[in-house]
Amino acid sequence: MKYRDTVEKLSREHPLLIERLINTYDLEEWAEITQGLSKNDKNKIYGLAEPKWIEKNLSNGSLLLHPDARTELMSRNFKPLSAHCKMVWASFLVNLEGEDSKIRFNRIKKKIIKKHSNKWWFDVHKRIKPTYAAKSRLDRQSLGNAASHAVENSSYLRNMAQGLCDDALKMIPK
Repeated sequence: MKYRDTVEKLSREHPLLIERLINTYDLEEWAEITQGLSKNDKNKIYGLAEPKWIEKNLSNGSLLLHPDARTELMSRNFKPLSAHCKMVWASFLVNLEGEDSKIRFNRIKKKIIKKHSNKWWFDVHKRIKPTYAAKSRLDRQSLGNAASHAVENSSYLRNMAQGLCDDALKMIPK
C-alpha cells in the first residue's frame, strides 16, 4: 500500500483519535492517546494531527512563535520544518506549569535528546529563555475584561493589541 493510501486509510479509520490529538495541548499525552498503534501508524497519525494542532494553538495564542515563523507556517499549511518544531517545543516547555514542571521539563529534555540528538536539544534550549521573556512580557501586557471587550469590538484597537503582541513575540528567535 502506498504512503498516501495508508494516510487516507488512517484518517478515515481514526478521525476521533486525530481530533483528540488536535484538542490535546499536552504533547506528552499524545503517546498515551495513540497507545496500541504501530510506530509507523503513530507517525502517520501525528503527521495528520500536527499541522491542525499547530494551527489551533497559534490561533488561540497558546503557541508562542516569532511572527515571521507564524507567517511561514501559514504559507506551508502549518506543516513544520525542523526549526519550527524546535520553536514549538521551546514554547511548550515555557508553558509548563505546576509543581512537577521541572520534572516534566527534564523528562521531555531526555526524550528529545533520545529521539533527535543533543545538538537538536541545544537548539530548543537556546530558544527557551527568549520565549520565556516574551511570555512574561505578554502576561504583563494582558488586558482586563473591559479593555479586552473594547479590543474585540474595535478593529483599530485589535490591530494595536496585535502589534504589541507581535512586538513581544519578535523577542523569540526565528
